[in-house]
Amino acid sequence: MTGAEGRLLSIDFWRGFALLTIFVNHVPGHVLSFYTHRNFGVSDAAELFVLLAGISAAFAYLRPFAPGGRVRTTARIVLRAFSLYVAHLALVIMAIVVVGGFVVLTGDSRMLDWLHLDLVQASPIEALVGMGLLTYQPAYLNILPLYVVVLLMAPVLLLIARFSLRLMLAVSFAFYLLAQFADLSPPVWPDSGWWFFNPFAWQLLFACGLALGALIDRGLKSAAHPVVDILAPLYLVATLVWVLLGFPASLEIEPLPAFVWDFDKTNLALPRILHVLALAYCVSRLPVERWLKASGHGAPLILMGRHALPVFCLGSVLSLAAQVTRPLFDGALAFDLLILVVAFTLQWSLAWVLEWQGQGRARAPQGAMARSAPARTA
Repeated sequence: MTGAEGRLLSIDFWRGFALLTIFVNHVPGHVLSFYTHRNFGVSDAAELFVLLAGISAAFAYLRPFAPGGRVRTTARIVLRAFSLYVAHLALVIMAIVVVGGFVVLTGDSRMLDWLHLDLVQASPIEALVGMGLLTYQPAYLNILPLYVVVLLMAPVLLLIARFSLRLMLAVSFAFYLLAQFADLSPPVWPDSGWWFFNPFAWQLLFACGLALGALIDRGLKSAAHPVVDILAPLYLVATLVWVLLGFPASLEIEPLPAFVWDFDKTNLALPRILHVLALAYCVSRLPVERWLKASGHGAPLILMGRHALPVFCLGSVLSLAAQVTRPLFDGALAFDLLILVVAFTLQWSLAWVLEWQGQGRARAPQGAMARSAPARTA
């Protein structure tokens, strides 16, 4: 691992990129939402975010998940999942505050229906119980529940990965197939249906990230292969042409199962997985790490990626605020640009403050020791 403080700068950079992209995509109709990479392929920032989460989990937990440290590491993972659970609940409450405040001020309740918050008004007790059980997820606030479940599955994946990465991927893929063929997915309640992000399918992408992170942690400089060097860019070009020409999102190729040829996001169809992996492979062939070290242009995104959870939470609240205010300006270009500038500045400022606090805490013990040390006498 390289970069400042033993971190790969490129991982933080792309995570910051994903966070900014998620914000833009969560403001429907934003002028820049038509230029994010979801418009040029069949995957988007959600796939990138989960893949990077798997890579980061490998850096954080794989080495400590050794005999003698597995219980402690599992406890760390569970505590991390709990912190994500609490963050999700706080986000849902803030969504109710932001959108509910707009409804109170304007008397226009259509936004409640649009963001699936109408249930809070119609059945508040059931909605509160559903929030606590993660079975009620308002629109645009459903990726953290996915991450909570995937993290709780991580100890099993890490245990297998300690013995064999191939076996870990095989087990994950078998579970992915079970989710596809058996329609295995957490239910929604009190509404009917299933989670927007099926964690039992998305865990495969997380497992791919774990495997990539393990290989990087072992010092693998490049996973280049001449065949993949041809197939990966060809697949990216093919999906680009497919999307730009407006071809349908599914072909119904019989007798192959739907997840092989569909572009379904909920159950993470195979073309979406292949697309984000092809993107990651092609980008890995570029000297991004060297560019980031030589230039400070990527520093804001690196800082945001280093503090991904609080930045994501702030970005989610800001995107909701943008959604309820944007119609008042009838999609004005100047307002769209103002939204982006304000959101980016606030998210970067939060990351900067958290980094500054972290550096202060790191220096505090040394200063305290110096103050408590007895004075030397001549």
